[in-house]
Amino acid sequence: MNLHRALEMIAPFSGLPHYDIAVAELYAAEESGKKGLRATAYRIRNAFVAYSDAVNYGQSEEVTV
Repeated sequence: MNLHRALEMIAPFSGLPHYDIAVAELYAAEESGKKGLRATAYRIRNAFVAYSDAVNYGQSEEVTV
């Protein structure tokens, strides 16, 4: 995995809190090699998904008729 791909993984979550910190973490993890960057990218992505699910739990999707 490279930095560009890792940044693409978390791009859909750019409006969530702490996104800038997550980007900084990816830049720092780039120095630990491909495995370290991959692990960090997936950890951050999973955290954003869990946060998004928790915030939106029970909210219905908009239905257009």
